[in-house]
Amino acid sequence: MKKKLHLKGWSKEEIKHAEGIIKKAEKKKHPHVKKLEDSLYWFTLILGILGSVIISLILIPILIINNNAWGYVLTGLFGFLLGALIIIIIRDLEWLEYHHHLFISLLIPVVAFFNFIIIVNRVNILNYGIGFTSFHNPIALGIIYFVCFLIPYTGFLILKRK
Repeated sequence: MKKKLHLKGWSKEEIKHAEGIIKKAEKKKHPHVKKLEDSLYWFTLILGILGSVIISLILIPILIINNNAWGYVLTGLFGFLLGALIIIIIRDLEWLEYHHHLFISLLIPVVAFFNFIIIVNRVNILNYGIGFTSFHNPIALGIIYFVCFLIPYTGFLILKRK
């Protein structure tokens, strides 16, 4: 915040005064507001993890039916959409600090990556049992999901710096 205000032409005294006002306001927050803020963070985290599990379950029939690039494209699309949803939620939570952002932005895609490896392995076993000869690379699908999930977050960080 200091950097943004300084770039806008605020003096050091004005910035210090604004920081004091913000600190006072933080101290005067009602305990229920603080609990609500914490619960929004955890809700976002749980939403991201459950969302990635639900997306992987939705992709099971798509991956069984499609033996071409559509499975990869849809995996990337769903990863991007869930990443965008998470960013829409957390960008308005001004009180989040760096470690909060780091935790959300890494935990959800890492959980999703391993979830996709498990799901795609099961899809491949199911395809083999049905007699299909097409199989998907679980690591490639996990990486595609991981990267596409992080694209909105990266864009958010770039825009936040400006």
